[in-house]
Amino acid sequence: MGSFGNLFRAEWLKIAGNRWVAGCLKWVFPILIFGFILLMAVILALSGAARESFQEGAAEEPYLWTEYALSTWNLPNNPIGRLVLLGFTAVVFAGEYQWKTWKNTVPRRHRVSLILIKFLALGVFVVVAFVSMSIIFAAGWGVLTEIAGVPYGPALSGDVLTDFAEDYLLQASQAFTSTIIAAGYAALAGMLTRSILGGVLVGVGITFLENLLILILALIGWFLGFYKIVHLYRLTPGYNLLNVNMWVTENHAQRVTMFEDSRHLIVMSDTLAFSLVVLAAWIVGLITLTVVLFQRQDITS
Repeated sequence: MGSFGNLFRAEWLKIAGNRWVAGCLKWVFPILIFGFILLMAVILALSGAARESFQEGAAEEPYLWTEYALSTWNLPNNPIGRLVLLGFTAVVFAGEYQWKTWKNTVPRRHRVSLILIKFLALGVFVVVAFVSMSIIFAAGWGVLTEIAGVPYGPALSGDVLTDFAEDYLLQASQAFTSTIIAAGYAALAGMLTRSILGGVLVGVGITFLENLLILILALIGWFLGFYKIVHLYRLTPGYNLLNVNMWVTENHAQRVTMFEDSRHLIVMSDTLAFSLVVLAAWIVGLITLTVVLFQRQDITS
């Protein structure tokens, strides 16, 4: 346990120590949220019209701390947020090659442990950043409701806290999963290119290809008359991350329809369990592939 803790601490300090990367790609979001809340507080305190508008908004749709705490997780759990995570993870992984820090560390450490700790530290780092963001947003909105004199629910109860904890843990787990998948892409790209720019470009290319896959499969299915091939899209991380997010926020599956104007209508709508299993398979597969390739790679040159 001591060795694990030391490795994790060293990796955490290495990630956090790159202040420009950590600040621009992660801590900037909590800071922006704090700045937004501060600006809104000043406006509400000084403007009666702003308070009246805020009160009208509360009358139309009540302000709920549960929704504001959960809403911040939409960023890392959508396609645009995944690109941000990809940039962050590419710097962390590919930077090891570009800055030639691998050869100074790896000979003294077991490679498998080093890779697994790096994945874990990256995921935890991102989750901590967005937990901070969600706390600032939810608490800050509570301050705004106090200034405007409107209620801020729901009232605390066992059922409310239980439901909120389940949704929050699922959202945080989804962000962790998204980070690990992005890290897997970045790690493989870094091994191929040995540069940060190359890692970012290859990783972004893979992500865009993943998002375009449904169109590619639709064209293949149309020309070959094999329409069911589009079901392969259900196995992509992007589709399943969106499906998990839909289940958490809307309590129903993400619905994707293809070939609507023909007799070959295809509807993709999967359970939460299906998406969780697919995402788990991607995590295990990417980490395993990274470990195997890293074990065989010569990083001393």
